[in-house]
Amino acid sequence: MDTWIWIVVAVVVVVLIAAALLAAARKKKHEREAQQRLEAQQLRQQAVTQTSGLSQAEVDAREAEARAELARAEAERAQLRAQEAHTGLAQEQARQEDVLRQADRLDPDVDHRSADYTPQAPTTAGPEAPTHQAAQEPTHQPTHAAEPGTEPGTEPPAGSHRRDA
Repeated sequence: MDTWIWIVVAVVVVVLIAAALLAAARKKKHEREAQQRLEAQQLRQQAVTQTSGLSQAEVDAREAEARAELARAEAERAQLRAQEAHTGLAQEQARQEDVLRQADRLDPDVDHRSADYTPQAPTTAGPEAPTHQAAQEPTHQPTHAAEPGTEPGTEPPAGSHRRDA
């Protein structure tokens, strides 16, 4: 019977060792869980702290967005003012061209019916022989007969469109 006692003692020892190992594993698991709970709580506190920082970042972002919207609105107003100025300029140029066309229609020395006619602003205003400056550079100037007071074979000033009588 001595063997049976040793077998029972060995089984009891193995069971006790297994129980001790199981208890140690459970204790370790509980310690690990407690550590994880602590870390989770710290992370939550950090998140709450950062939320106030996020709120400030959100306020900053909204302020920047509002400033950008104001700048866009001002840019649109400036663009409208520039367009109005260009429209006014175009209208003024059209009025000036109308006056020049009227003057050219009245001037017997200007052939306003010519195919290459463009209204010309005078460079000097003289009652005897008005000279005109080209508002646009013509691509081709036909050779005209010499004007009185110029040498034969020379062309009149660009854009004069003078008729010879």
